[in-house]
This record gives sequence, C-alpha cells and structure tokens, in this order.
Amino acid sequence: MELSRYLLECPGDGRDMAPAIEKALAENGACLLGAGDFYVSGVSMPAGSTLAGLGDATRIILKEEVTDGAAVTMDSFCTVRDLTFLGDETIDRFAAAEIPFDLPDAVGTRHGLRFIGTATTEDWMNQPHNGTVENCRMLAFSGGGLTCVDTGYNINASLTVSNCHMLYCGAGICIPHYSEYHKFTNVLCSNNLYGCINNGGNNVFVGCGFNANTTAFLIDNRDGRAVNNTHGSAIGCTFNHSDRNKGVGIAVYGASWGFVFAGGQLGFSKIVVENATGVQFDNMNFLHRIDISVKGPKPVFFCGDVFFKQPVVTLTDGGTVRFSDCYTVDGEPVE
Repeated sequence: MELSRYLLECPGDGRDMAPAIEKALAENGACLLGAGDFYVSGVSMPAGSTLAGLGDATRIILKEEVTDGAAVTMDSFCTVRDLTFLGDETIDRFAAAEIPFDLPDAVGTRHGLRFIGTATTEDWMNQPHNGTVENCRMLAFSGGGLTCVDTGYNINASLTVSNCHMLYCGAGICIPHYSEYHKFTNVLCSNNLYGCINNGGNNVFVGCGFNANTTAFLIDNRDGRAVNNTHGSAIGCTFNHSDRNKGVGIAVYGASWGFVFAGGQLGFSKIVVENATGVQFDNMNFLHRIDISVKGPKPVFFCGDVFFKQPVVTLTDGGTVRFSDCYTVDGEPVE
C-alpha cells in the first residue's frame, strides 16, 4: 500500500488544518497525520472513515476561539486511533500527569472527541452506527475528553473504546443522555472534574481506572433527561483518591434500572446513592474506611465484599443497605 496517499504532514505554522483533514478523509476514506501539532476548528469525519496518527507524536489541538464544539466529531462506522487531543496548547503532554492544572467549575462545551446524534425518547433508531476509538489521549477540555450524546437506544449505535487516557477535562468520559451500548476497556480517567458521567443505559466499563478525579463516577437522572439510564456494569474498575481523598468515588442519583459494580476496588472515596433502584456492589475491595450514604426507599446491595474497616453508613428518607457475606479484613461480618 502506498502510504503517502494517506499521509498529511504538519505545516507547523498554526493554520487551521480541519479543511485539509476533512478533504483527505472525503477523498481517500482515511487520513494518517504525521508528527506535529495540528490546530483545528473542528473536524467532521464522514461515515466509514479512519483518522490515525503517530501516538503522542501527533497532537490535535482545538483552537482557542472555538467555545462550543469538538476537535473531532465521528460519524457512523468511523475509527480514530493513535492520537493526542489537546484543549489547551500550553499543557505539556509528558508532564501533565504530575503537574497541577485548573479544572473547570462545571462541565463545559469544548470537547476532544465526540460521537453525537439527534436521538429523543420518541425518535431513537435513526442514529449513527458503530465506531472504534483506540490508543488516544484527551487532555484539558472543559467538556468531555470523549463525549457520546443523543446516539439513541439502538444496539448498533455504539462505540468500542480501548486503551485511552483522559486528563484534566470537565469529564473524562461524558455521556449526558440517550447514548447506549458503548464498551470501554482499559480506559484511564484521571484528574478530571468527573472521571465519568454515565447517563446512558447498557454501557459497560471493563478494567478502567477513575482515580484522583473530583467525582470519580456519576450516574444522574435528577433532571429527568436520562430516563433510560444505567442497567450497565463496571467490572474490575478502580475508583480511588477522589478530591484529595475527601470526594465521591461513586454517585448514583435517580437511576431506575440498576447498575452493577463488581470485582473492582474503591478507596479514599465516598459512595452516594439517592432514589435509585437495583444498585449493587459485588466482590469489591473497599480500602480505608468507606462512607456510604443512601437516600430513598430502594435498598443498595453489597455482596461478597471486603472492607478494610467497618463502613460508616448514613440512611435518610427510608434508605436501606443490605450486606450479604461481607467482612472486614479482620474477619468481622459487616451488617
């Protein structure tokens, strides 16, 4: 294969490369970005196209004047791989995991990679279809590092995301509503305002890390816009060191279909569940002393879990917690 046909070199002069990238994708179905900084006002990928880079050597930078949009927006059957996305060109991609960085006060409107549709509860089938994201990093976006929104309840309107890292964003993964059947494997969301906002159903997280975020993992239907939320799972995931060990590791509000957290660990972080149904923690390891707050009539279930110390449980408005085969590390039953 003649790769030069697909290769787009970086001009190195700060110009907006979105038109050139879109032209290459439209003409060839694929675009391989060379090393360097590619400034964009927002790339819209055509259906069935592939955008790739050279890993950390290739940086896509969303131009500062774009206040509402995404560096790259995917259509149906697109693949994005081996790229670094930056929402702030001043951040050093190598030092980013170690240096302080000011987070937004709320989730904003500048996104890294976006998969978006127009779904509503009445019209949810005619949406984008399957996509793949691999080996990417998203840093310093006020919105989501990776945002999936309004792609519907269609089983095939899904993303498969693997081996990605989101840092210093409003939300590392942002699924505000009507976006389902996505699968995330080996994804790390660190030092974000929210590690993950998961307000869509049937989304699965396997071997992911949500560490050192202000809030690690949020499911929220308090505004009534995520009515088909949850009924997914987080398997083998970590939720540690939220907001300097004083924050929330897992928060579930108004979830109506249940969610399973299994085979993972949570440490130095709180659990908050309010007015939710069918939330369960199975075979988890809870580090340090865990604060558990439950509000509302439906019980929260803990089964086969190990606690470093007896948890501190706060119940309000009829809140109930049920422990089954749960013990401290000293063998004391948790009741």
